[in-house]
Amino acid sequence: MQKAPQERYLAKTRRGSSHSWANSLFAGLPPETRVLDIGPGSGISANMLKEHGIESLYAVEIDQDAREHVAPLYKRVEADISAFRGEKFDLILLLDVLEHMTDPFSYLKVVSEHVSSEGRVLISLPNIAHWSIRLQLLFGMFHYTNRGILDKTHFQFFTRKRVFELIESVPELKLLSISSSISPAEFVVPEWISETSLFSLFCSFRMFFAQLLPGPCAYQHLVELRAS
Repeated sequence: MQKAPQERYLAKTRRGSSHSWANSLFAGLPPETRVLDIGPGSGISANMLKEHGIESLYAVEIDQDAREHVAPLYKRVEADISAFRGEKFDLILLLDVLEHMTDPFSYLKVVSEHVSSEGRVLISLPNIAHWSIRLQLLFGMFHYTNRGILDKTHFQFFTRKRVFELIESVPELKLLSISSSISPAEFVVPEWISETSLFSLFCSFRMFFAQLLPGPCAYQHLVELRAS
């Protein structure tokens, strides 16, 4: 039986992760920032935003159990973005979301209609061209998993090139920055290893190559857009 989103997706707080990247951008936001978190899962982003003094939080979550779980963190949680028709937000989060949609291009177009004149959109997308997937294919394997790049609930796959195609399909949004994350290796090694300085050095090494060679080395593509 498939677990609910709040049970499947864990906080990735280490340097080089998508959550760490998002949190670094949250740090400069004014307290009155109005945020729409699409696919909040367990409310990881909401908790980080609240630590920065941001309380005007709203969410879209299709899973009923997850909606009930995160409801205390948000002013309002709806099952569909259409419930926010006519409303604008200063920041919209699409973290690990678009790959779960059958038509992410159309959905991003809808999202753009809710971005305020100075608003931004943060997106993270898994990189199907990551070296680990290439290696699997080399040996004729393509195994779905409970989470990660080959999460069994993913409908769409993205390379760096397709990420740019996604951005270009919505002229209402302009690219501010694009970067890369690294895989959360701390989830698969013992804590006595992940807490060492040698492991931190290893992560820095991986981050360098993820930025230098995002095609094969980026675990996720991290995109910051703003209203054009």
